[in-house]
Amino acid sequence: MKCSNCGQKILRNLLIQEIIFPWLIPTWEICQTCQSAFQKIEIKKACPGCMRPNCDSLCFDCQRWREIYPQFTLQHQALYHYNAAIQDWLHRYKFGGDYNLARTFAKPIKEKLKKYRGFTIVPLPLSKVRQKERGFNQVEALLKAANISYENLLMRQRHDAPQALKTRQDRLALQQPYQVALNQSVSGKKIVLVDDVYTTGRTIYHGVELLYQFDVKEVVTFTLAR
Repeated sequence: MKCSNCGQKILRNLLIQEIIFPWLIPTWEICQTCQSAFQKIEIKKACPGCMRPNCDSLCFDCQRWREIYPQFTLQHQALYHYNAAIQDWLHRYKFGGDYNLARTFAKPIKEKLKKYRGFTIVPLPLSKVRQKERGFNQVEALLKAANISYENLLMRQRHDAPQALKTRQDRLALQQPYQVALNQSVSGKKIVLVDDVYTTGRTIYHGVELLYQFDVKEVVTFTLAR
């Protein structure tokens, strides 16, 4: 087997079930070196609002968001620190178009999202222009690699410059870019809204705000990194 991030061969002892059922042996998994580079967020040492690492109380950003959106409280989960390793992976995957990297985090994403029984998984959408440029929606690809069923209940109504090219102020000033997709209903649903990275929180809050306007029962959010 090979590392799904760096491509190096992985040598390890097989598990008993893999010996008995060899078809269970994965073709790809993450090597120890890459696992160490991708730093998991410790929940007890993260902001209870947005999962900002190394912040054991509600961070300043979350306090500000709660002033802006007093009608709901964000319930966010994230797996990894947005560190140099994640930035490098994201650059190769999202901007370099290496679609195969979607399987890098398939296992931890599946383990996390399978806990949300009774919820509909909804990826944040790209604009048609951005999806055509990139060739795929990076969030949908992560969910497919993890074998997670999802529904495209939202659509992006406006094309903007890439988030990576915007300043923090530009991102925070972004107007509502989403709308409920045509012929779709979200009323009464429990939804997990999924994106790749939580940075300022602007796009996540836009998505949550919109869903609550359409009478959803509950919205929680999830990103790979924070």
